[in-house]
This record gives sequence, C-alpha cells and structure tokens, in this order.
Amino acid sequence: MSIDQPIKIGLGGGRRGKHPSGAAGRPGAISVAPLAAGGETEWAASLATCNNGTLFHDLGFLAYHQAGRFRFNHLVARRNSVVVALVPGGIVETGGSRVFVSPLGASVGGPAVCPELDSRQMVELIAALQDYAAARGWDGLRMTLAPPIYDRRPAETLSFALFHRGFRLENRWLCHLIPLEGSASARYETLFRQSQASRVRAQRRKGMTVIEGGIDQLAAFLSVFHDTYDRHGVNPTHSPAELADLLQRLPDRIRLHIAMLGDVAVAGILVFLLNSQVAYSFYICMSSQYARENGNIVIFAALVDRLAQQGYRWLDLGPSAQIGRFNDGVAFFKESIGAIGHCRDQWFWAAAPARSREDRCPELAG
Repeated sequence: MSIDQPIKIGLGGGRRGKHPSGAAGRPGAISVAPLAAGGETEWAASLATCNNGTLFHDLGFLAYHQAGRFRFNHLVARRNSVVVALVPGGIVETGGSRVFVSPLGASVGGPAVCPELDSRQMVELIAALQDYAAARGWDGLRMTLAPPIYDRRPAETLSFALFHRGFRLENRWLCHLIPLEGSASARYETLFRQSQASRVRAQRRKGMTVIEGGIDQLAAFLSVFHDTYDRHGVNPTHSPAELADLLQRLPDRIRLHIAMLGDVAVAGILVFLLNSQVAYSFYICMSSQYARENGNIVIFAALVDRLAQQGYRWLDLGPSAQIGRFNDGVAFFKESIGAIGHCRDQWFWAAAPARSREDRCPELAG
C-alpha cells in the first residue's frame, strides 16, 4: 500500500453491495487522499459549494502563515472521483504522539462537506478519515467545528457522525453571535440594551463616524491595536506584517472598521467575512485615552446595519467561555449588544493502539 494511496471505505462499486448495517447499499466508496499538487483550483471550486465551508477552510487564507510554521497535510474525500469533503489541517506532534488537527492556523475547521451527503454517507466519511489516519500511523484526529448556524442549511449531522464513530467532545467554547435579521436600519435600537443604545446616540451627536477600509486604513487601526495589546500585556494572534498580508491577500473577505472622532481613531474592529452567512469580529480594540467615548459600541451599531444590508445573518463576536473558564465581563458586554450564545465544539478520536506504526502501513518501515 502506497503512503499516498487513497483509503476507501463503503460499498464498493457493485449495486448488490451491503452497508455494514446490512441495509442495501449504493454504489461507490468514499476515498481519502492528500491534496494533490496543483489541486488548489479544484479545492476552491469545491469549497464554494460546500454547505459549511468558511474562510478558515480557504487555502488562500491558510497560506498567509510563514512557511514551515505548520505541517499542513490537507485532505480531500471523494466518492466516484467527485469531491464530497475538504479537510484542511495537518500533523501536530506532542510527546511522540502524532495527531491530525483541523484546523491549523485558524479558528474552526473539520470537514467542509458537499450538501448532497446524507446522514449515512456522513458516517462513512468520518469512518474513511479514521481508516486513513490509522493506516498512516497517526495517533488520532482532532477537529474543531463551527456552530451549525454557520451552515447554509444548519444541521448537526456532522457532529453526530463524529459522536457515532467514537469521537469524544473534548472542549466547548461559548461563542456570542449577534443576529442580523430585523428592521431595515438602526438595528442597534432593538438589539442593544437601552444603556448601550443611548451611548451610540450620544457619540453620534458628538460627530463620531465609522469608516470601513482595507490596507488603506491599517495605520489607523494599528494605533488602537497596539494600544489595546500593550495595555493588556499579551501578544496578539497576528503581527502587523501578517495583518497587512491578510488585507492585501483577501481584500474582499477581511475588512477594518474604525470609529473616528474628528481625525482621531478611537476604536477599531477587524472583521472576517467567513461565508455568505457569518461575519466574525476577530479584534475589538480601543484607545485607552478615549475609552469613555465608547467607540467600539458605535462600530457595532454601524456593523449590524452594514452586514445585514449585505445579506449576512450573524456577526460572531468569538468565544466568551470554555471548560473551566467563564469570562463574566466579556459575556455581559456581548449580551448587552444583542448577542446570543452558540457553541464551537472540539472533537477528538484516539486511534486504537497498534504493535508498531509499521504494522499499520508497511511502507513506513525502514
């Protein structure tokens, strides 16, 4: 068996094949193989049709990482040569354990699946991924899934298929998302608590405005970005150079929104447009000098209108809590501007122990 040979599971090619349950089967098995050289165009075309694909599944986005930072090993699943799922990710080694992790270098991942997969086929897909991992001597699979409302047609079939195939729920993050449906304008009036809505009106009377831009607004954004992270004494996920790269690489998918008081930037938010349903606020930054001006609240008031007019249904404000840690202040703030909780889940499957990696795939020997 070649190390790059697809691993197949399912029903084979015959019409008389049987599903493991004994039910009459359909032709075609699901095969899993690494993304082939030159396969980026097919990946992009397939991702555009997936029910749950996001910017975090996009190879163009993942490519911003410095070469060698991650051991990417993106996977493609097919049935009868047709792509049915895309799994971005790669290998993470810890203490001698080799686990395929999806995502790497992003917030959510797991399989982006074509809308035609039914529940039984979803189970077959996960089984094929498990067989592929075991054959290569990997010690497990770890996948972090977005909340189902990210989907074009929200469903929990994928998470059930993971559960059914022996994955355990390893972590949950409570993410707060603002629903964008409602009145045609001034949505903040009905979404925000009265005190927050009053702050928006007060700052607008002062002349505060919100500008949207890309790389052209990076300098203004960095002024509040550095202020925020210096104040908290932590390192941001992205360096200024990486932010510049992302804004140039994906100008239609990554946008800056900045609150201006006169010619001074007082707050800024970086927004990822993840798919046709969801936008994601990755950085929420404020000037310490102008903290009382509530520029971030004014930005969110503008954002909910702008995003809704563009057809988005949710604005994800990111995690507020996980196992063993609940950030009361963050949750209170997000709920004060109309956000409600949905869960981002991390699933893990440990491969059954083998006598050696070579037993699983002889080509690994020597």
